[in-house]
Amino acid sequence: LVVIGLRRDEQISVQIIHRNKMKTDLFLLLVYYPSAVTSFLSSTFFKAKSQALQSSVDQPSSDIKYYEHDGWKLSYRFQSGEKSSPTLILIHPVGIGLSSWFFSPFIEAWNGIGGFRSDVYAPDLIGCGIYGDTWSPDERGLFFPLDWVRGVETLISQEVKGSSCIVVAQGGLAPVGLMLASRNISGKVKGLVLTSPPSWTEMITAIPDTELLRNFEFLKSPIFGSLAFSILERPAIIRFFSDLFLFGSKSDEEWVKRASEECSGRPSLRPPIMAFNAGLCNHRSFEEELKTLQVPTLVVSGSGDKRMDGRTEYGSDMYDCELATVKGMNVLPWESPEETCKVIERFYHEKISTSPAQLSFLEFWKR
Repeated sequence: LVVIGLRRDEQISVQIIHRNKMKTDLFLLLVYYPSAVTSFLSSTFFKAKSQALQSSVDQPSSDIKYYEHDGWKLSYRFQSGEKSSPTLILIHPVGIGLSSWFFSPFIEAWNGIGGFRSDVYAPDLIGCGIYGDTWSPDERGLFFPLDWVRGVETLISQEVKGSSCIVVAQGGLAPVGLMLASRNISGKVKGLVLTSPPSWTEMITAIPDTELLRNFEFLKSPIFGSLAFSILERPAIIRFFSDLFLFGSKSDEEWVKRASEECSGRPSLRPPIMAFNAGLCNHRSFEEELKTLQVPTLVVSGSGDKRMDGRTEYGSDMYDCELATVKGMNVLPWESPEETCKVIERFYHEKISTSPAQLSFLEFWKR
């Protein structure tokens, strides 16, 4: 269980998120028995797989662009396409060393072998990534997930060309994607794709304050909190947890390298991870948004994901939601980019480009 306190106008706002028992035990093992874990990871078993990576300072590549939102300088990756639709808005996961680079293989596949060659925008959420402004909770408070949603809404309104887009949200950032589609302030969001989202129960269940308060004191400790991050940011640990929870097979070298380099020597990138792992994105139920959402939705699960059964209610209880499965586990846009592109492409053709809202009156009745 991971908890964080965020100060806003002298008030402490704290939430927590449930993790399954195995994740909880492993996290506590890292915190209370770091020497044992370090000894294990220094064994012959891990030495062959966990060569230390040197941190390197990334220079902005040609696809990194910037925009302003509510006093923040925010960054996003942009890939120009030949077609005007469907424009994609990609919401990256939040975690150790993660940001918009997570979607690199997916973007390549979308505009390459199996793709549409349409515009793709992958924003770095406020405080995430190495290009935009960092976030310090002591200097400025944020509402979660609302402020992350608002930041992306500004991108859609100001930067996105065309009149329609599909939001693709990865993993636990499903509340951000859902709110973007539900609020739809710009009117441009025509479809929602959730890859490996939380279970339906997790999405409609608010986190109890009692658990929040019980765990808050633990994580805010500069000793245990800092120790936990210093351990979790090691390349060997990143590989260990990626293999255990994220990949259907084994994590690749590029994944470990990118995540390790992004977090190495950058403690200023930790607060968003703390906020996310604290459960601030799930401080309330999203049942109303899920059951009243009018835009078509696609929920994609990995074939090796044991949580798949917990997502059946998306298909049965939402207005227009389809369930799909591709090879992999919990990081499908990275692990299976071409397969993920194909199911989104099919979803677009079947649910969006041919929906009544996209057709003229005469075309609709001809069908």
